[in-house]
Amino acid sequence: MNQAINSLARFQAREGAGEELRLRLCELLLRARRDPACRDCELRHEQADVWQLQGRWDSEQALEAHLCLPHLQLLGQMVESGLIRRMEMSVEEGSAE
Repeated sequence: MNQAINSLARFQAREGAGEELRLRLCELLLRARRDPACRDCELRHEQADVWQLQGRWDSEQALEAHLCLPHLQLLGQMVESGLIRRMEMSVEEGSAE
């Protein structure tokens, strides 16, 4: 049996672009929630232009498969355009439920 995985991604928008980043991250959030391997996903406002996207996945393989989906090109576009000034991601094992 595969171990559940928790993911955490922090995004810092360029100055003054926090609302635009929130809207784009909401698109990614909705798509993640539609993935059958996603147990839970939520977007949290941390401070000023910083957002957290937290997810819980069936397994590490399920998260890796999700990260390869075409809609995640949106994330690359946000980085390339300068909308995202800083991004960090971490993954850790979660409890099996």
